[in-house]
Amino acid sequence: MARTQKSEMEDVAPANAAKTAAPRRKAAAEPGQRQDRRGNGDDSAPGKVVGAVAGAIKILRYLAESRVPVGVSRIAKDTKLNTSTSFNILRTLAMEDFVHFDAVSKTYSLSLGIMEIAKGATALGGDIGSLRPAMERIAHEHGVTVTLWQPVSEERKVLILSALTRNAMRIQMQVGQRLPILMGATGRVFAAFSDEPKTVLKRRFNEIRWDRPLSFDDFLAQAKETREKGYAMDRENFAMGTVSMAVPIFDRDGRPIMAVTATMFSGQYRQERVEEIVDDLKQFAVQAGRVATG
Repeated sequence: MARTQKSEMEDVAPANAAKTAAPRRKAAAEPGQRQDRRGNGDDSAPGKVVGAVAGAIKILRYLAESRVPVGVSRIAKDTKLNTSTSFNILRTLAMEDFVHFDAVSKTYSLSLGIMEIAKGATALGGDIGSLRPAMERIAHEHGVTVTLWQPVSEERKVLILSALTRNAMRIQMQVGQRLPILMGATGRVFAAFSDEPKTVLKRRFNEIRWDRPLSFDDFLAQAKETREKGYAMDRENFAMGTVSMAVPIFDRDGRPIMAVTATMFSGQYRQERVEEIVDDLKQFAVQAGRVATG
């Protein structure tokens, strides 16, 4: 996770053509028949797409899925937007603290300001910031990165909060990053409690690019084990050199609404450490569930 950029002039009619072309009358609609979706006859049809807004959304989603800060030229190329348009959108987003601009590397990444917009949809309206001290305690005590994930659709999940260890070498993930719903340890969690048919889960699984691939049957077996044990493991499937464990966070009806994950380098992994970390994650999950459901 070399495209050709279309010329802006393709959508602009020549000036002289506009003067000579005869105006066309709209054909009357048949009785009971709706007019074209851009006409006045279909009130349920979507309105005109605003290009600048669509471009800003495309850039924000691109940055959310990028694992590293990206320069404007690369952003424009990958999003198929004009370079000048991309620059102006990024500059505006930076002014509003939705993206961060690194003046040294000349790159852009999502800024925490985006969470001010997203907080109404995250944690089901709870005070998500109140969970940070508990996450930091786990991160510092165990030397791991702790992340809180929430599904935002049937296909994707978003990182809404993270806490880092004080170690000089640490694993960092960007708040606002979106990933496939079944990826990583949290993917086993959401699959374990999913009501989706096996065919749907398999389709979503096959769309994931794993660092260390595993079979769908193995994934399902691990999801089943997750439901039985109350936590999931990812051993270098999501990212080589890392091990993650995830615990579900339930609402009052017993549905998984979020998942909390602890990630460490593979060299830190020992089974006795996993049990200690999982115990702390489960205690945190209870606290987070209360906050999320008010």
